[in-house]
Amino acid sequence: MAATSAHIPTVTAVAPLSMPDVELLVKSMYEPGPPKKITEIEATLRVLQRSEHGWEMANALLSSNDDNVRFFGALTFTVKLNADSDKLDEDESEQLLATLINWLVRIVSNSKSALVTKKLCSTLITYFCKPLSSWTKCIQTLICSFCSGISVPEKSLGDYPPTWDLLPLLTDDQLLCVLLLSMDLAEEVKKMNRPVDRKYHDRVASNLQDLELLLHFALAKGQQYQAPQNQSPGLSHQVGEKLCSEALKCFASWVFYAQQELKDSVEDLARLRSILELALSCLQLHVDNAMDLFSDILEEYPKFFEPAHLEVLWSEITSPWGIEILKSFDAETPTFARLVIAFAQVLLNSGRLYKEPEDAQCQQVMGVMHELLKYPGHVGENDEIAPIAVDFWTNWVSTLEDEYFEYEEDKKPPWTETAKSNTLLAISELWNKIRFPPPEITNGWDSEAKKTFKVFRADVRDLIQAAYEQLLDDMLDRFILLTLGALGRGQWLELEAGLFCLNALAEGSELEADERLKSLFNFSLFNQISEGSSIPAATRRTAVDMVGFFTGFFLRNVEFLPPVLTFLFSALAQPSLANSAAKSFASLCSQCRKSLTGELDSFFQMYQQFLQYPTADALTKSKVLEGITSIVEALTSEEQKHNRIQQLLNFVAQDADKSILLAKDGHAAEEGVVSALAALQCLTSMGKALQAPDEAVIDLETEKIPSTYWTEGPGAAIQKQVVTLIEYLTKVYETDSDIIEEACSILRTGYKETIPGPFVLPPKETVDFISRCTLNTPRLPFVLETACIFLTSHKSDKSSAFFEQAQHLLHHVLKLMQQLGHPSVDPDVSVGCIEVVQRIINTNAGILKNESPGVLQSMFNFSVECVKCADVLPKRAASQLWNDIFALSSDTRHPERATAQDIVNHFAPSITLALIFNICGEVDASSLDYITPPLRKMIQSERNSRAYITAALQEQRLFMRITADPSTESLKRTFVEGAIRNARSVASFKETVKEFWSRCKAMAVQQGPETMQTIPGNSWPGSEPSMAATPMF
Repeated sequence: MAATSAHIPTVTAVAPLSMPDVELLVKSMYEPGPPKKITEIEATLRVLQRSEHGWEMANALLSSNDDNVRFFGALTFTVKLNADSDKLDEDESEQLLATLINWLVRIVSNSKSALVTKKLCSTLITYFCKPLSSWTKCIQTLICSFCSGISVPEKSLGDYPPTWDLLPLLTDDQLLCVLLLSMDLAEEVKKMNRPVDRKYHDRVASNLQDLELLLHFALAKGQQYQAPQNQSPGLSHQVGEKLCSEALKCFASWVFYAQQELKDSVEDLARLRSILELALSCLQLHVDNAMDLFSDILEEYPKFFEPAHLEVLWSEITSPWGIEILKSFDAETPTFARLVIAFAQVLLNSGRLYKEPEDAQCQQVMGVMHELLKYPGHVGENDEIAPIAVDFWTNWVSTLEDEYFEYEEDKKPPWTETAKSNTLLAISELWNKIRFPPPEITNGWDSEAKKTFKVFRADVRDLIQAAYEQLLDDMLDRFILLTLGALGRGQWLELEAGLFCLNALAEGSELEADERLKSLFNFSLFNQISEGSSIPAATRRTAVDMVGFFTGFFLRNVEFLPPVLTFLFSALAQPSLANSAAKSFASLCSQCRKSLTGELDSFFQMYQQFLQYPTADALTKSKVLEGITSIVEALTSEEQKHNRIQQLLNFVAQDADKSILLAKDGHAAEEGVVSALAALQCLTSMGKALQAPDEAVIDLETEKIPSTYWTEGPGAAIQKQVVTLIEYLTKVYETDSDIIEEACSILRTGYKETIPGPFVLPPKETVDFISRCTLNTPRLPFVLETACIFLTSHKSDKSSAFFEQAQHLLHHVLKLMQQLGHPSVDPDVSVGCIEVVQRIINTNAGILKNESPGVLQSMFNFSVECVKCADVLPKRAASQLWNDIFALSSDTRHPERATAQDIVNHFAPSITLALIFNICGEVDASSLDYITPPLRKMIQSERNSRAYITAALQEQRLFMRITADPSTESLKRTFVEGAIRNARSVASFKETVKEFWSRCKAMAVQQGPETMQTIPGNSWPGSEPSMAATPMF
């Protein structure tokens, strides 16, 4: 029968199978087939592995001629060891060890299956790590067993010759197997880094003497195979390289094991170090992974190398072999570079590399480090050295910074000058590396290559910034010189690299650097970039970035502003630069607004031209207008501002008119939205730019009557235009969420201001806009958030006009509440409504005095319903509202205390009922922290709090079913007493509530889900009809 047609027993009823059947199942699992079938086979074999016959099955499968079957047999031994090793007695344990070694000897000697050999070695180490095992001399046991052909018990090892005499008797395959087992031993036991496993480490250490002999022999034999006089046709050279490679991997594993477990044992470390010199000689033999392994050790455990070993390693690096690799720039060079850098890092950490500049070795090392930065090619394509070299130079700069900190400026040792020279030279060499390659190279780069180059440049930028504190003017002068040289020769990619480096220095540059920078900007840098038609986009982009980085310089040196801003306008025409150029323009104009008022005419002309560019979209137009408007803000007279703002509004009106025409067309609605949104975003940018600068001086001594120019004078026409644009566009596109949000953003720009202005609109305009919004208005929560900001910004406004508008706003919010019917209909809108009410109470609660009892009844009942509802956000918002109400009612110094107290007098019972409902297990743990504060404030402010809480507890269905239980009554009584007693302490009160809540949760689970009922009482909109006719205030 073919393997693929084998019957597969189910997991639930595994009948005894013959070994041929089991073997057939294993073979079937490794053959292609339906996933479902493979899964069934795996499940069946898993059951068989864990059965009482698993040991016998593993042993039988290893006798197969099929490697997959034998591998599964070894795997089964591992599975049984992990599952049932604790069931074996001492004799069975020793028998199992003998069986595993016998199989390993047999397979290595006969079949030479690498797959099965590795698995058996792994299984033996699993056995070693189990509590049942007392096996200690692993390496010697395996060597003796190979020599004898069968497993040798550990107690009989004394009957065999010394290990050094037995090693020559092993075949190459047997020797490789012993190396593999030795490596697995160190790797696996290293993972058991726990105090309880100390016994394992003691047993491992007893193998070090045999390991030392094994590695010496394997390395010597492998190197002998590779000696020129012994090379002959055949496999000897390949076997020699494999022996050396496996010996080195084994050596490295034991070195890292020693770092963790043997670092304090001088004798054990000496055994491993005795191998170093022979191991290092593998470098010149080009043994696979040799350079990487030694680099790993240098990086992770540099103390393993003693000075004599470092000398040997450096002699290998500077040998003809190393020099040839360094000069050839082939595939081995990056790996070799890593080894050199790791070596240099060791000397850097010791301090020798910079404190002993006259030392020959240090000079050689520094020479090689500089040479590595001259590796041909480009990072991201074929230069893998520069990225790792940057890490070294970053550490170099950081180390020197720490050293310099120890010395006073005039007492620094002589070596500091040499160190600075090396730093400056390295950064100059890296300048060549960060240059963009020609387009014919970068055009072929994939995303990974681009990312590598970008990350490398960022690392170099960080290095430059760190080194600037040490080199200061020397570094700045170097980059200015490199940049001017590239500019003079028209080498635009070199110029980009220079500008990139200068940008990195911008943040750390001081006022004293201005004179040096003038030498750069005096050479018409931006004019040449503006006029050049063949300049790469990368160079233009970095030049645009430079404007933003050096805003402080241009602010101090305004004579350079006109050509810079002209350059930015020219950059707006290029799609790849437009966005960043617009942002830089806005930022620079904002910072330097007072110095640019004389340039407004030219800016208006350039803006008119810019509107013809295909890059004139919503973002770029809004940013450019923001920049121009910020200059307008700096004009001294309101009449001048008026005229300029009118010009700007005319530009905005073009987009608005276009959007209305497109909307009427009906076939270009999407284009209409784009134009409308562009108009509104431009208005938002203008509003922000017209805000008084943060650094503006506020005269607190002179009382000035606010100007009425923008509210009642000629400037009112400007406000009217802004309002008209908002009204018209939001009416035409009332279903577009972005349009509604942007309209709110325009209104918000005026809230920050304390004096009248073009965008400081009358309160009526905000309230009218909000009042036009319904439950169908998109982004209604954002609109209600705008209402909150509006109320907060007018908290000092006690005028009757504002009171009237605030009442209109309150009525509209109440209307929204009534239309909702219940908070759960739209939790986000419910939160917005509650927060508006909260702002009214916190900023001017007196507004409520003019409301009818019915209006207030409905509003506060809705808030109580929010506390009751299952939705988290309304519950939390309403809880915070009531916390503020209770706090206000207890604040004896607040002028509106009486208003809050009247609210409490009417609604304390109902809100207490809602809060207790939540605390009786209904609220989730995360929201409990929101329910607790208002209850505490209620107790502090209301003398009848005990009665309210007691009555609320009596109405909870959780307790109504178990009224006769004395423990329940005790629980309620304890909670009431604890809550009243601990109300003065936030922590104690919180703990009291949390403990009661936990008990209620447990009781609810015990009683079943039917106890988790809706809170007693009537639902929204009215819970106590009699109150509607009762005056509150």
